[in-house]
Amino acid sequence: MPMDLAHELLDYEEPLRTAAAPSPGEMLLDVGCGAGATSRDLAPAAAPGRVLGVDISAESLARAEQLTRESGIENVDFLCADAQTHPWPGPAFDAVVSRFGVMFFDDAPTAFGNLRRALRPGGRLALLVWQGRLRNEWAVLVDRVFDGVFGPPGRAAPGTGPFSLGDARAARGVVGAAGFARVRLHAVERPVRYGTDLDEAVEFVSWFSSARLAELAPARREAALAALRAELDHRRDRTGEIRLGARAWLVTAVNPPSPRDVPVPSRGNGR
Repeated sequence: MPMDLAHELLDYEEPLRTAAAPSPGEMLLDVGCGAGATSRDLAPAAAPGRVLGVDISAESLARAEQLTRESGIENVDFLCADAQTHPWPGPAFDAVVSRFGVMFFDDAPTAFGNLRRALRPGGRLALLVWQGRLRNEWAVLVDRVFDGVFGPPGRAAPGTGPFSLGDARAARGVVGAAGFARVRLHAVERPVRYGTDLDEAVEFVSWFSSARLAELAPARREAALAALRAELDHRRDRTGEIRLGARAWLVTAVNPPSPRDVPVPSRGNGR
């Protein structure tokens, strides 16, 4: 991969960390952890507690383990598993967090129900998900460039893909239906960083668009990349870095205590 995704989404770590509010001694679950940037970001505040990063990509987790060793952080573990179906050993976590890792569930209601079962009563949920596609310049720009070269691809079916939770009402509904309480959505508008210079940005977009580019004959592929370079060139800031507009929802909620966990007020002596 040409660029660590931690750099692309760097500006989203602080709002997610603030919402997750890790405290010393807590156990945190990072869903769709990728190369582990969020897990490492949360770990110091949770120590001597631990952070468990879970992802379905063994390749990403190998990179996560390497970067974590190099960082010297010792209270992070990683698990290769599907968070939506993994049999969590009871309510073991104080918080479940995810930075853009929960939009691809095959069955979102079942997945969020499974995550709630991993949370202790009163445990916290803090997620970042993309708002709608048309509200994200990074998606619109790339599609416009490539659509102009070889036509639009088939769009993801409603309720699937990276923008599956982009509708605020739908996102609130699916989290609430899983049994979470005090579901709140907060708008977050931060740029995504596509590269420290134009070459790096083009390489990065080419990497995550590789499937579409592979469909093209060499001459048309070069035309697509030239069009992309011209578009990205206009997005350089004063330092030369390429930043594109992005909008997300920060979703927060709590796992309500079960009735047996709620103390019953004493009736006293009846007076």
